[in-house]
Amino acid sequence: MKKVFKAKHYFFVALLCIISLCNVYAQKEETSKKVPRKEKFTFGPKVSVNITNEWVSKKIKTEFTPGADLGLFFRFTPWRFYIQPEIFYAIRNQSIESWWNSITTSTKYQSHHIGIPILVGFKAIDLKQLKIRVFVGPEFCLKLKDNLTNLNYQMGFQAGLGFDIWRFTIDGSYSFLGNLRSNKEAHNNIFKVGVGFKCY
Repeated sequence: MKKVFKAKHYFFVALLCIISLCNVYAQKEETSKKVPRKEKFTFGPKVSVNITNEWVSKKIKTEFTPGADLGLFFRFTPWRFYIQPEIFYAIRNQSIESWWNSITTSTKYQSHHIGIPILVGFKAIDLKQLKIRVFVGPEFCLKLKDNLTNLNYQMGFQAGLGFDIWRFTIDGSYSFLGNLRSNKEAHNNIFKVGVGFKCY
């Protein structure tokens, strides 16, 4: 439990420092008299609502349950294609119902994760104040701890659709994550809607 607390503490301290620098940089750009250059690199904070469903086995039924993500994104845009690595801290809530010999057991639990997707996207519409994007890429996830299991690793992919309106970025995505250690048949289906702010 102490290791989880330290991981959370260091993550949020680093996140607050980067967001503060991001804010200072954005204000500097707003007050600058130079003509803004075309966006090649940007980064910023991002918050998401996630809805998670965990598949464990045929005898275990799960429900889609809401949680939340908080993190940062970094976008490199050489042309209409772009690369966007992210790092985020996720809280997933899960509800599991299992039955055996006519006995039903219900369990609700919360798990904490650090996720790192590396997304490759394409701007299908690339206007000055509006951009519509599609993206896909691998995603690595470290489960810190929950009340059922200890540390665990997950790997999968993420795909979705995004919109950029001014400096705001809105993403809707689906992630499929499988366990790399315990119960390798288990996997998570995660739907997310996130809002970020681009610091030029």
